[in-house]
Amino acid sequence: MPPTGGSSRKTPLGVSPRLIAGIVVAALAIWFVLINTGTARIHFWLFWAEAPMWFVLTVTFAAGAATTWLLARRKK
Repeated sequence: MPPTGGSSRKTPLGVSPRLIAGIVVAALAIWFVLINTGTARIHFWLFWAEAPMWFVLTVTFAAGAATTWLLARRKK
C-alpha cells in the first residue's frame, strides 16, 4: 500500500522535493529576519510594546510553523 503522506518521489540525490522546499523557505525566512534590524512598535489589545524587528519576525515565523504542524497532525 502506498504511503498516505503524498508522493514518495525523490531527487537524484535521494532528497524529497518537500524537504528542499522546506529548506528554501526556512533560508528565506532567516535571511528576511537578519536584514530587518530595526525596532517595531506592536499594538496589543490594551497596550503597546516595542521589540527588535528580528524578534517579532522570528516569533511570527515560529507561530506559523507551529500552527502548520498542529493542523497537519490533525488531518492524520
